[in-house]
Amino acid sequence: MKQVFFLFTILIFSLSFGQNNSSIQGNILDGELFNEPLLMATVSIEDTSKSTHTNFHGMFEFDNLTPGTYNIIVQFLGYETIKLPVTIASGETTKVQASLQAKTLSLIGESNIKITSK
Repeated sequence: MKQVFFLFTILIFSLSFGQNNSSIQGNILDGELFNEPLLMATVSIEDTSKSTHTNFHGMFEFDNLTPGTYNIIVQFLGYETIKLPVTIASGETTKVQASLQAKTLSLIGESNIKITSK
């Protein structure tokens, strides 16, 4: 009888802990190049040490997250950084898709060049 009770207790605990593992999966696209996958973009969760890069297909994934609301930060050299609010439920996988746009740089600025005519 003790063995049955012990097995039943382990089964209940394993089910309750297994449902807390939530995840975020996503796809990052290049908004400047026909929405092609963006390779090696940096994806991180704000205020945590969790960070990853997109793969060859622009995909990323964060596993074993506690249910709640997170801000996903996506960065890539030469592109605007974006922040995506994501809410995940217990035991579920939330999917995210975003496109990055190229940064616009101002080429006109102050200079120390003086033009004189003779």
